[in-house]
Amino acid sequence: MRNNRHSKCVWLAGASALVFGLAAPAAMAQDDSDESPRTLSTVTVTTQKTEESIQDVPIAVSAFDEDALNRLQLAGGPDLVKSIPNVSFTKGNFTSFNFKIRGIGADVVAQSGDAGVGIHQNDIPLTANRLFEAEFYDVERVEVLRGPQGTLYGRNATGGVFNLITAKPVLGEFQADAELTYGNYNTFKGKGMVNLPIGDAAALRVAGSYLSRDGYVDNLTTGNDVDDRDLYSIRATLAVEPTDWARGWISVEHFEEDDSRLRSGKQLCAKDPGFDTFMGVPVTAFDQLATSLGCVDAPLDQSRDRVNSQATLAGGLGILAGLLNGDVNTDPAIADLRKIESAFDPMYQAEQTLYSWKAEADISDNLLLTYLGSYSESSVVSREDYNKASAALNFNETAGPFINPALAPLYGLLFPGGVVTDPELGAANSFRTFDLSGANSEQTTHELRLQSDFDGPFNFNLGAIKVDFESIDPRNPEDGYYVLSNALTALTQINNAAGGALFGGNVPLDTGSTATTTASLFDLSLNGDGGNYFRSLSPYELESFAVFGEGYYDVSDDLQLTLGLRYTDDQKEQDIVNTFLFTPQAAGADPLASQGKLKADFQEVTGRVGFDWTPDLSFTDDSLIYGF
Repeated sequence: MRNNRHSKCVWLAGASALVFGLAAPAAMAQDDSDESPRTLSTVTVTTQKTEESIQDVPIAVSAFDEDALNRLQLAGGPDLVKSIPNVSFTKGNFTSFNFKIRGIGADVVAQSGDAGVGIHQNDIPLTANRLFEAEFYDVERVEVLRGPQGTLYGRNATGGVFNLITAKPVLGEFQADAELTYGNYNTFKGKGMVNLPIGDAAALRVAGSYLSRDGYVDNLTTGNDVDDRDLYSIRATLAVEPTDWARGWISVEHFEEDDSRLRSGKQLCAKDPGFDTFMGVPVTAFDQLATSLGCVDAPLDQSRDRVNSQATLAGGLGILAGLLNGDVNTDPAIADLRKIESAFDPMYQAEQTLYSWKAEADISDNLLLTYLGSYSESSVVSREDYNKASAALNFNETAGPFINPALAPLYGLLFPGGVVTDPELGAANSFRTFDLSGANSEQTTHELRLQSDFDGPFNFNLGAIKVDFESIDPRNPEDGYYVLSNALTALTQINNAAGGALFGGNVPLDTGSTATTTASLFDLSLNGDGGNYFRSLSPYELESFAVFGEGYYDVSDDLQLTLGLRYTDDQKEQDIVNTFLFTPQAAGADPLASQGKLKADFQEVTGRVGFDWTPDLSFTDDSLIYGF
C-alpha cells in the first residue's frame, strides 16, 4: 500500500502563471530539540493524478492537512474562504451553494446548469454533494486548485477544483484517535477514528464525526431557538494489498442532518411604496397594486423596513381574493438579524451515502493502471418562511374592495372571521407564506487511468471517465421548489366554490393535504400535485464521457514541457413538467406527467500546453517558474 502522509505543516502556493516557491515561517516544522535546525516539510498532493511534492507541482494550489485544518479552524467548506485567496463561498435562496475561484462559480439558477468549480472526493467528481453542510474529519488533506483544470479533471473545472482526500487505512498498525469539544450554546463536537490491521495485507479504518448545538436565532412567534445543528457522518474504508504489485480500497460514507438550519438569511428592506401618479397622470387604486417592486436599492444601514407585501406573488393575489387591502408589513423591521418571526420553525434535512472504490495494479515496472469508481445518493430539503416576518394586519373579516363583486358573498362562507384554513399551513387569519426547496439525486462514475514512470525524458497520463447523473423526481413530493401561502389557497377555494369561474375550471388541492386546523407543512403530508401552490420541477439526466491525456517531456534537467488534451461528450435531458398553479385539472389527469423533453448534446476538445522550470537561483534553495 502506498501511503504518504505528511502532517507537520502545509506549504501554500498561489499565482496563475508565475510562482516562486520560497520558504516562509508558517511552512516550517521544528524538531523537539532546541538545537535542531528548522527545515521545510514536504506536503504530498495528487493534483496531477499522481503523488508529488506540492513544491514540484506547476499548478496554483492550496493544500491543508488535518493539523492545518484544525489549527486554522477550517471546519468545513464554507470556512475555506478564511485561508485561500481568490475564493468565495455563498449560499443561495435555494438548497445549492456557489463556490467560486477567481470569480468563476455557478451563478446560474438551473437544474441543468453546470458549476464552474469541480467538487471532488478522492478524485471522484460529485455533481451533488454536501460540502455546504458537512464538516471535515479524518482527512489526509484538502486541495484547492485554481483553474482551468479541464484536461485531467474535466467538466466543471473552469474555475478550479476542490478535492477532499480522506485518510486511508494503514497496514500492519493499530491506530485510534478521539476528540471531544463542548462550548457555549450547548455545542458538542465529537470526532474519532480507529485503524484495525487485518493480517499483513489488509486494514479497516472507521471514522466519524458528530455536531450538535442550540440555535443562534430566536423565533419570536413560536418562542423557540432555531438555526441549530444536529448532524453526523461516518465512514468505513477497507484497504487490501494482496501482492506487491496490486492494491486497492473500498469505502462507504454516510452523512445525515436533521435540524432547523436556516437556508437563507433574514430579509432587510428599504420599502418601495409604489406610486399613485405617473407623469402627472393618476394611477387607479387597482393599478397601484402593481407599482411597487417590494424593495428599492439602499445601503444596509438604510434598510429598516419589511418588504411591501403587495409586490409579492401571494400578497398581490391575496388582495384580489379580498383578504387584504394593500401592504400588510407596515411595522418597522426588527433590526436584530438573530430574531425572526415565523408561524413554524424551519426544518432542514440533508443526507448522502457515497460508495467509492479504487484499484491499482503495477502492470510493469514503469506503468500503473488505476480504476476508480463510485455510486452516490444525495438528498436535501429545506422548509422555511422566506420572509421571516409576521404581518402587522390581519385578513379582512369581510371581503376587501378588490374582489370581484359577484364573488364577494362567498367570502364570509369560506373564511368566517377572516380565517383561512390552508391544508398545509393550518387555520389562520393572517398572511402566511413559506417555501420548500429540495432535490434527490443519484450518480455513478467510472474512471480508468494509465500512468507511466519511465527513466527517460517522456512520461504520460492517459484516462477515460464516465459519469451518469439524475436528479429531481416529480413523484417525490420533496423535490423541486414550492411557494406555499394561505392567500394562494384562499383564491383557489374561491374559484372552486364559484364553479371554476376564475380559472376556467376546478383546481384540485394537494391530495396529500390533511385539511385540518392543525395541519403543518412539516407533517410530511404534502404530495405536490395540487394547484393551490406554486411548484417548479426540472427532472434532469446527464450522461458524460471523456477521454483525456497529458504528456510530459523533460527538455533538460530543470525544464519540462506539458501537453494535455481532453475530449468530452455531454448528453443532457430535462423533462418538461408544467407549473400548474391555478391550473384546472380534468378528472383522472396527471399534473406531474412529462409534456416532452429538452435535449442538448455537447462535444468539445480542450487542452493545455505549458512549461515548468526549476532554475538554480542564488537567493532561494527551491524555486519553480511555470506558465500555461
